[in-house]
Amino acid sequence: MHNAQIGIGILKYINIMTKYSTLLVILLFSMIANSINAQSYVELDNQNKIELNEHDLWFQTQSLDTNPSFLALSELHQNANRVTSTFGGNGAYISKIKLTNSKGKNDTWFVNVHAVYLDVGTAYWQPEHGEPIPLENFGYMGSESPNMAHSQAFSLPLNHNESGTLWIYIQAKMFATPVLVQFYSKKEFYTKQFLTNSVSTISFTVMMTLALIALFIYLRTKYLVTLACTGYIGIQGLGWFTASGSFGDLFTVSVFNPVYSGIVIFPFAIASASQFTKLLFNCPQEHPRLTLTFNLLSIVCLSLGIIMPLIPFTQSFLISHVIATIWIPLCIGTGIFMLAKNDFRAKYYLIGNLIYSFTLAGYILSHLFEIIWNISLEVIVQIALTIDCMCILLSLSEWLQIQQKEFHRSYTISRIDPLTQIGNRFAQNEKLASLKGQYSITFIDLDGFKKINDKLGHEAGDNMLIDTADIMQKKLQGLGSIFRCGGDEFIWVVDIENAQRAETIIIQLSDLLLQTEKELQQKGWIDAGLSFGIATSFETLNQSECLSLADQRMYKYKQDKMAIKELAACS
Repeated sequence: MHNAQIGIGILKYINIMTKYSTLLVILLFSMIANSINAQSYVELDNQNKIELNEHDLWFQTQSLDTNPSFLALSELHQNANRVTSTFGGNGAYISKIKLTNSKGKNDTWFVNVHAVYLDVGTAYWQPEHGEPIPLENFGYMGSESPNMAHSQAFSLPLNHNESGTLWIYIQAKMFATPVLVQFYSKKEFYTKQFLTNSVSTISFTVMMTLALIALFIYLRTKYLVTLACTGYIGIQGLGWFTASGSFGDLFTVSVFNPVYSGIVIFPFAIASASQFTKLLFNCPQEHPRLTLTFNLLSIVCLSLGIIMPLIPFTQSFLISHVIATIWIPLCIGTGIFMLAKNDFRAKYYLIGNLIYSFTLAGYILSHLFEIIWNISLEVIVQIALTIDCMCILLSLSEWLQIQQKEFHRSYTISRIDPLTQIGNRFAQNEKLASLKGQYSITFIDLDGFKKINDKLGHEAGDNMLIDTADIMQKKLQGLGSIFRCGGDEFIWVVDIENAQRAETIIIQLSDLLLQTEKELQQKGWIDAGLSFGIATSFETLNQSECLSLADQRMYKYKQDKMAIKELAACS
């Protein structure tokens, strides 16, 4: 009896355990099934921003040529496969998100789908009771949604305590980063939209303005470095303008997605940057190895830039990232190398490229690893690029200042007599060519110069020429210009206002030259003298005749002085 009771107890225990085990298995299967078909749930309350975890949010499906209808979307979802992440993927994805508006009033929310490239974007709101409602198409091609740079958004109006399901369909050639879905209150969205669009607009405007400045400088100077600077800044600015989606917002494009153009034209920007760097630091003259490197990179980039529109975008995407990875250490290394050589053009170049390269490296890393940043990297890179472009133009201004100093030095050497530090024959010809009105030309010859050279040596003769030029410049006092046109010959050119002033000018010049001769002798050059002849434009038809007449009068003046000396010696 006792053993029978024990047996019955064991059987009851087994039955109970079997029931519970069955229930547990059913529960586990139910949980697994629910997890397979689980939808994300969002309660829209008084928060300003709600961000969904991208993990298991999306289902991969087949791509379509047009925005799908709700029926087509439902059929696609039935055969779709859940994916852990969209990162690095391509094609089309669907997401179903259960929503409840618990804010206590009717309100409009904005759904921000953060995808760098997006061809097609379609959304439907399916209330718990009612027919599905189509929302704005938010892809870059045929967008009807609120325009926000670097991402897509659409509005979601909800009634008080309304619940339902939000269907989202996205399609792109490349999902460079995980596609995050964020819900914004109206105020928060408008604030974000204003800031993001303002940064993009200001950055593009600044870069295009800087590029135009560089272009105008090129048109004035014809320096190739300014043309390369124009390409560097202009193409970078245009590339980011298209990549932000702003180009598509301004101009409706249905043939292709303009956002992809930012990647396609990037090699041309680096080709321009390579040539700018080469010319900025005078590499052809001073650093031939760097010249070879930059020329090779430019050729490769130009070749790839031509090919990239013809190949799949995923390959173009990879090529641009490889080019950027090569350019970052090359430009920074060049800047450090030039700064070490005390080339101060490198200070602005290095600062700008460090800022831009640092953010660009982070941008590239976000395309290689699944990293969720708390900031919009596209906006940060755009700001950094704007700063870089400013620094690039500053480095160009340093280069132009050096060129200007070199030009002035060359100009001075070519037009200034190195001994007397007054204008030479080249400067004299420029002065004569620039004369617009009436003028006088005085031809001056230094008497006794050969005698002093023979007696005291050429150094004494040079000192005599220097003293003569100094005294004449002091006597002239802005009346005209003086030039050394030969060994011991000088030319004075004086503008004359009218014919009445001509006689006064001639008397004044004659008196100043006599004073010069007297002062020269007082400085110890006893045997020195000045013979001169003055002619005016009123007496001749052109400058050649005026010079010839002044020369003749100087020669006659010299002969008369010699005759007077010979007559005085005889008496």
